[in-house]
Parts: sequence; C-alpha cells; structure tokens
Amino acid sequence: MTPEAFTRLAHRLSPTVKAHPILETVQFHVGGKAFATLGWPEAGWAVVKLSARDQQRILAAHEAASPEPGRQRRSGVTLLWLEDLEEAALADVLAAAWKQAYSGERTPRRGGRPRKGAAPAGLASSQS
Repeated sequence: MTPEAFTRLAHRLSPTVKAHPILETVQFHVGGKAFATLGWPEAGWAVVKLSARDQQRILAAHEAASPEPGRQRRSGVTLLWLEDLEEAALADVLAAAWKQAYSGERTPRRGGRPRKGAAPAGLASSQS
C-alpha cells in the first residue's frame, strides 16, 4: 500500500473528508475530528483511531496493525505499517476509523475519569 493509495481510499469514504498537512504528515478529518494520520510516526506508517471493538478485530486480523506503544489497547489508537496492508484491509480499517470519528463515539478515558468540567454521572440527566 502506498501513501497515495491511502489518501485515495480516505477521500473515497465521504465527500466531507478533509486532508490537513501538518509538518511531515497528513491528517484526515470528518466533522472536525481526526480519524487517520498518514506518515506518523514516520514515513511508511499511518495511525488511526478506532473503537475498542474495531481495534481488537483489526489487531487479530492484520499483522501490519499494532496498538500505539505506551497506550492501553482500549484507547483505540492503532498503528499501521502500510507496506504490509492489502487495499481491501486498509479500506476496512479506514472505514472503521471514519465511522468512529463521524459518529462522535468516545472511548473511555484511562482510569474512567470524567473529562474536566463534565457533570458527574447521573447529575446531568436528573437536572431539568
């Protein structure tokens, strides 16, 4: 898989996909949320943000995928070695990452802590 093919597949997902060059990488966004970065951590690699379920499925199916070092697997951040990925496999991975970003689903923060400024669980729904 080449960087050009990666870019082509990312843009095929939706006309709303935007590519943003950042230093030596290209970040792909939908609805203002990043779902993939090409060229990170270095040339020949990409990183995607997946749901925990999709990450488990992708890691089990593709040797070219690995969780980002230093992160817990449930974070969904997944590294892809492009050279070892078939086009159909990459299309599947990108579609899962796009869906995760587009749907606005959030993976739990490490330790299950609420985000700063977030209402405690149950409080927001009980206030009317």
